[in-house]
Amino acid sequence: MPYRCGTWPAFWTVGPNWPNKEIDIIEGAHNQTTNLMTLHTSDNCSITNDNMFTGSTSTTNCFVNAHGQSNNAGCSIHTIKTQTYGAGFDDITVGVYAMEWTSRAISNWFFPRNAISVDILNGRPNPQRWAEPVSQFQGACELDSHIKDQQIVFDNTFCGDWAGNVWTPDALCGPQAATCNDFVANNPNAFTGAYWTIKSLRVYQDQAQRNVHVGYPGHAPWGVDPHLPPWISRLAPIPPSSTGI
Repeated sequence: MPYRCGTWPAFWTVGPNWPNKEIDIIEGAHNQTTNLMTLHTSDNCSITNDNMFTGSTSTTNCFVNAHGQSNNAGCSIHTIKTQTYGAGFDDITVGVYAMEWTSRAISNWFFPRNAISVDILNGRPNPQRWAEPVSQFQGACELDSHIKDQQIVFDNTFCGDWAGNVWTPDALCGPQAATCNDFVANNPNAFTGAYWTIKSLRVYQDQAQRNVHVGYPGHAPWGVDPHLPPWISRLAPIPPSSTGI
């Protein structure tokens, strides 16, 4: 994972009319030690903490221009687990992130390398059998209207709006140069290890939900044999009611 002074790495999905319709699965800046997960939408979308995830809510209004929040802050959930991002992530020789997108909620899980769920390893992920997610975005938000037509993105921005603006107050990075841009321009060797290494990217769609629209998480929709294999492999862009790993 690319982390260090001057970097802003992210694993995210995005739809048309950016920055609306954005799901940040992994995101951080500089030497951040834990992961920040965020949903960016148009107006009339907010989340609530239903105590069904292990992270903590930072902001609740997902609207990119929400009053009382920083511009494009969205609704964010952070974790205190240092294995989820940066040096802590690399120290455990990585792991697996999984995101489930349904009409009810968008949930994110993290599995350290030594604790990856067997159903993931077997190519048949079943989120209903997993422990609580790290984050879950649900509440006063009609997700089907706010999140659609998603494409998957891995990137690493040098400085940019976020990392550039938090450069000076960063206790480790700020003293090294007047600005983030100055540091990046004059220290190319600092970024020899700032890259993503991705072993696998998989997208699955709930077979049952492709044909039947009545049901809820953890139970087979009406008229569907619950013994049928629930997941089929799909290619990006991500369809609704899907799990990305």
